[in-house]
Amino acid sequence: MALDFTTVIQSWEEIGVFDVVLPFLLIFTITFAILNKSGILGGKKNFDIVISIVASLLFVRNTYLVGLVNRFLPNVSLFMVVILMFLLLVGIFGGGSAWSGGLLGVAAIFSLIFVIYALSSDFISTNFGIPDYWTSISDEAKTTIVFLGIFIFLIWLVTKEEKKEKGGGLNKFLEWVGQGVKKS
Repeated sequence: MALDFTTVIQSWEEIGVFDVVLPFLLIFTITFAILNKSGILGGKKNFDIVISIVASLLFVRNTYLVGLVNRFLPNVSLFMVVILMFLLLVGIFGGGSAWSGGLLGVAAIFSLIFVIYALSSDFISTNFGIPDYWTSISDEAKTTIVFLGIFIFLIWLVTKEEKKEKGGGLNKFLEWVGQGVKKS
């Protein structure tokens, strides 16, 4: 007989693991850690445990708060995954020392665009890959958005500070490689 994890999760749902056990463990752990680390009750673990159990049981009794946590935590987890993917993309584009300053900024912007596109893929219509929110706004709003984007880019281009030393990240990388060759 094969183990079906979907059935296991459904049975956990039926017996209240997600509505009672997990919220209880979460609130107990957070409360105990705060009480234990802060030493509010004199550093007595017995008191910390009792207060944590009572707070956790009172929390689990309130179905509104449990529902709020059950809706909130998956969203936070998704946000953490999105941030991790963004950082991975920036690392892929500009992780080395050869990328610096403006190039790293461009890599970050492309990474942000890719992450937004990946997140909006569930909402993209059949309009040749153009998101619905872009096709539903007026032409004037589209023109304003494009104009503001160009305007912000130009302001950034004009006001960016010049680097004091000559040579970009690629020159530094080539110098580093050259020094490594000279040493051997």
